[in-house]
Amino acid sequence: MNKNESKDKPKVYFDILLFFTGGILTFLTIYKAIPILSEKAGIMQLAAWMFLSIPFVFFPIILAGLFILRSEQSKQNIFERIRLRKLTKSDWKWTLIGLVGMTLGSGITFFICNVLLKINPNPPFSQDVEAWTNGHLWMFGLWFFYWPINILGEGLVWRGIILPRMEQHFGGKFWYINSILWGVFHWSFGLGNLIVLLPTLIFVPYITQKTQNTWTGIILHATLSGLGFIALAFGLMK
Repeated sequence: MNKNESKDKPKVYFDILLFFTGGILTFLTIYKAIPILSEKAGIMQLAAWMFLSIPFVFFPIILAGLFILRSEQSKQNIFERIRLRKLTKSDWKWTLIGLVGMTLGSGITFFICNVLLKINPNPPFSQDVEAWTNGHLWMFGLWFFYWPINILGEGLVWRGIILPRMEQHFGGKFWYINSILWGVFHWSFGLGNLIVLLPTLIFVPYITQKTQNTWTGIILHATLSGLGFIALAFGLMK
């Protein structure tokens, strides 16, 4: 590698720090802010998470992602830069493979966690959640606002902005670094939830890099996350 190529490599130290910063913001939101809001407002902690995580976790991450893009001064079209490309047949094939793998893997890890290890697989804010159909229908409206910010925010920043920079910096298929750092971001969700999340933490970065298309990772994350929230909404995750 010559000096010019070395200079062209993006510095990813800030990118890596962003995962840890996001993890700290998540920790403070879960263990400090949520109990206060939940008690003061008399709402479930899951609702408090959806209220608070938007301004205090996801907006800072999205703003940092925009800062990274601005600092690059890339001449690429923005959609090409963050790999929001038209889905090909191959992309759909890998997305389907990912959905099957994540579904089977999540079922296995849920069984291991909940039955064998006797560890609650839910994050702290959803361990005692009530069915939304029991007088909490307004939470469907809140979730409708929260869900796309969560999914698109993480997908575009972690995989659309940072993953290509990691590829360029490390010079190879380093999806697993993105996977590990994404796990760091979720560490405050607890050991049980991290165990259940393992298939998602692996498949989403891997298939995003495999297809070179951020949409595949977004679809995978959105599908599993959506199914999880539906299960919570109807009281199926206790």
